[in-house]
Amino acid sequence: MMASWVSGASCSNRCSSLSVVMSSAPVSTRCRGEMNGLKFLAGKKHEFYAAGKVSSLRSYVTRQKMKSSLATGQKKSSSRNQRGKWEEPDDGSGSDYDEKDDMEDNDLDFESDWEGDTDAATGVNYEEELRKEVENMLEPEERATLEQNALPDLNKLSTGKWSALHTLGLSGQIPFMDQLLENGTDIDMVDKDGLTALHMAVIGKKEAIISHLLRKGTSPHVKDKHGATPLHYAVQVGALQTVKILIKYKVDVNVTDLDGWTPLHISMQTRNRDIAKVLLVNGADRTRKNKDGKTPLDLSLCYGKDFKAYDLAKLLKLVPANREY
Repeated sequence: MMASWVSGASCSNRCSSLSVVMSSAPVSTRCRGEMNGLKFLAGKKHEFYAAGKVSSLRSYVTRQKMKSSLATGQKKSSSRNQRGKWEEPDDGSGSDYDEKDDMEDNDLDFESDWEGDTDAATGVNYEEELRKEVENMLEPEERATLEQNALPDLNKLSTGKWSALHTLGLSGQIPFMDQLLENGTDIDMVDKDGLTALHMAVIGKKEAIISHLLRKGTSPHVKDKHGATPLHYAVQVGALQTVKILIKYKVDVNVTDLDGWTPLHISMQTRNRDIAKVLLVNGADRTRKNKDGKTPLDLSLCYGKDFKAYDLAKLLKLVPANREY
């Protein structure tokens, strides 16, 4: 039996249209059949409606995911851009070191119990008040030690390894370093390793201290117990500007240590092309051999067949002949 159901028609009209086909069946039975058919269509309509809702929900979720992915991508792009602008932290080799920056970065926002009003430090009598206050705090033995040291006593302040002048230079304490020099400290005094304050400043890449010591008259020619000069150490630590400063003070670019190594030998060991070029342009001897009979070119080739070895070898071959290379 086939029947055509039209959505929206009344039950009575459909019962009349099917009366011929289903005349043998009771009216209630026929209407019940029609109602079942209507329920079936209503169910299908609900399914189609629900499917549409699901489809819409899926579209909404998809759009939200796309928005979220786009936002995440923008954040990552912003993060990459920020990283691209990041600069290498200062290693202390620049100009005068400003400790105020460190104090601000490490400010813990508290004041010790024993600290007084910082504004009092600007008072005319603060130093005298501080002197009296501290002297009253000292025990008799401590006060006696203070009275015995009207001027700095380097014998008590230093050891063979820890020289006060060297330490003040490395820590950037120029005023206190100058105070020692004004009180007669030898600016070229050496520690147990034969290092001067200039050696130490070069090793620490303290350009401001290096320039200050040179202006004060320190010798850039002093050798340590191994025969190494400040120029040797400047090349070793890769301090190009310090190399240039020392050359301006007429250091010998071909000076050798106890093993016959020149600064150019060391530049081959550190594989620093820029420093090697500065040395060569200023007269470094590329043919000079160390005690093992090795020239700087030999040392550059001892690293093997890599690009840097070839690059340094070309530099050594061409720069003395063509300074514009």
